[in-house]
Formats: sequence, structure tokens, C-alpha cells
Amino acid sequence: MANTKAKTTKAATKPAAEKQPAATVETQSAPAAVKREKVRLDDSALIRVKSNTFGKLVYVNKRTGERTEWLNFGEEQSVTMADLRAMKGSQNDFFADNMIIVTGCDDDRYMDVTPEEIYDALLVSKYYKNFLDPEKFGAMFQMSEEAIRERVSQLSRNGRLNLIVALNKAIEDGALDSMKKIRLFEELLNCDLAEPM
Repeated sequence: MANTKAKTTKAATKPAAEKQPAATVETQSAPAAVKREKVRLDDSALIRVKSNTFGKLVYVNKRTGERTEWLNFGEEQSVTMADLRAMKGSQNDFFADNMIIVTGCDDDRYMDVTPEEIYDALLVSKYYKNFLDPEKFGAMFQMSEEAIRERVSQLSRNGRLNLIVALNKAIEDGALDSMKKIRLFEELLNCDLAEPM
């Protein structure tokens, strides 16, 4: 038979003052941001795309010949993810100049996918980092001179053109009547705007 010894340990004795439980301090850490896994969209997924260009905008897929037309600013069309990938590869200005805006997904498999996740999947997020929706240009008229200078400097070429159109409309409608701001926009955009009535 094998010799087995039971192991015994001697409890250390400490003075009564040292046996008091240590005070516990609860700390709350900030909840970690939940980072979603990168979305992988099938080429057949239909994506809602809005024209961000005043006037007619046309995209023709050079490989398939498929044509997508937006007749007016703000008009939406459904475009396949494959066409958006082809657009990025052959006509990247649609993204770099913010000629189009992704508004969502029309595919039941991807209903919870956000436009930002679609931009990430296309690897074009950098072009939309400082994007200002033309429908929100009115807020820009209320900004300080310094804030306007900073915001205009971040706009894409197409964003600047959209701003010029929006400024002229705002001047005609009377929404922008400050000559100081009108001159500032003319200086920053290197253009002549309409005169207030």
C-alpha cells in the first residue's frame, strides 16, 4: 500500500486588530462601448442611395452597362452593393465629392444596418467624416464666423456647390439677409451670391 499523508496547515494567528475585514471600495468603470462586428453585405443587397447633387445625376456601371439616374437633388434610388463597389472602383468621385448619400438598406436580410456601416463596408467612411447634409445648411447661417470658416473648409467640391445653391435660395427667400455673412460666404466659396431684396 502506498503511504499517504494528510496535509495539514497551521493557521496563522494574528492580533485582533489585524483580523478586522478590510474596507472595500466599489468602483464603477464606464461601460465599454459596444463595437459591432464589421458588416459584410452580399453583392445582391439593395442599398437606398440619395442624390446629393442639384440637377440630374447619372451612374453607368462600366462592366455591366447598368444605368442609374437621379433626376433631382434628394431623389432616392435602390442600387445593388455590387454596383456601389464598382462605382467606388471606377468612379470614386461619387463618394469623394459626396455626390450620393447612403440612406439605408432595402434588403430584409440587412434591415438593421446603418448608413455608416455601409460606408465602412465600402471603405468610403473617410469621405463622409465631415459631411454636412444640404438639408441642414440653414443651421450654418447661424454659426459664428470662425465656425463657418472651419465648416466650409471641410466641405467637398460637391458640398461647396450645394452650399452655393442653398445660399442663393436662402438669400432669395429672405432666410439669409446679413450682408456680413453673405460676403463671408462669397469669400470662402470664391463666388458671387445673389443680392438680398
